[in-house]
Amino acid sequence: MNESEQVDSSAAGVRRSRWGLYLPVVLLALLVAGWSVFWFSARARALDTVELWLAREVAEGRRWSCPQRSVGGFPFRFELRCENATFTGDTDIGPATGELKRFLAVSQVYRPQHVILEVEGPLVARSTANDASLTLDWRRFDASVVISNDLPERVAVSVAEPTLTVSAPDSPGGSFKAEAVEIHARRTPERAGAYDLALDLRKASVPELDALLATSDAADMTLRATVTEAEMLARGATPARLEAWRERDGAVELTRLALVKGPQSLEASGRLGIDALHRPEGTVDASVAGLEGLLSRFGLGGNGLGGLIAGGLSVLGGGRAGAEAPGAGAPGMTRLPPIRFTDGRILLGPFQVGTVSPLR
Repeated sequence: MNESEQVDSSAAGVRRSRWGLYLPVVLLALLVAGWSVFWFSARARALDTVELWLAREVAEGRRWSCPQRSVGGFPFRFELRCENATFTGDTDIGPATGELKRFLAVSQVYRPQHVILEVEGPLVARSTANDASLTLDWRRFDASVVISNDLPERVAVSVAEPTLTVSAPDSPGGSFKAEAVEIHARRTPERAGAYDLALDLRKASVPELDALLATSDAADMTLRATVTEAEMLARGATPARLEAWRERDGAVELTRLALVKGPQSLEASGRLGIDALHRPEGTVDASVAGLEGLLSRFGLGGNGLGGLIAGGLSVLGGGRAGAEAPGAGAPGMTRLPPIRFTDGRILLGPFQVGTVSPLR
């Protein structure tokens, strides 16, 4: 090999060596550029989804505004942050306005359909028809939502130390507080259109109820139910959707309702739908404990009258509750006559004990 060939060979080796040195850097730069394009494209789609939802709400008479909105989270997640959100439009209680201090919605790039929410209160709502208002606040509010085919697949909400205050003209209003509230919903396996619901309420306090029952013991509640044809209501319970739900024989199948407040407790199960006027319709089987004390609270306990009334209700309800009876509750509880909702009336056995208004 002559001298010129040796020089050319050495130069080629240097070029190959430098190319091998730069190749990883070039590939990394291309990867970063490609990921950036993907992230910003996905960000644009997320914003389009938000705008689509806002437009759909406007079409249904509800207008949301978030003047301080931002999207971040690059490079591995999406974060939608909203400060001082406001609301105006029609609700189940009529025209209203509302405001929320802050919320943050987060989803991972590899699973954008799973959204985690952190909400900071208070949430304040006011009726524009009168001076009624509602204020809901909490120590912590977390939620998780999985979306599939534009509908919720699973929803989980956890609220620590919620407080609710309601005020209305010519009304004493009311207040509520609890240690914790947890709500879970999921599509029912192998039942098209149905959702399973679970609600747990711990150490709740309602001063008006405390005064009525003459006990300040905190209340615990457990609810398990399945809502059939629930996809009809997934975007809101408007009158048109309620009617479509009724026409498809939608119902709330109450698997278990358990409420304990001091010496009084209740367990119930049943099935409720709505009639043509959108009033609750169906039957609930229930059992209670501490009924004699409750009757005494209303002056019906003297001379053994409370025990006599409780015994009469027990006979109408089929005797003392046994664990084997549907809706019977725990042993030692008094099984009530069936509670029927029909034609806007609430019947306890043959006796009318109240009325119900149509659902809006």
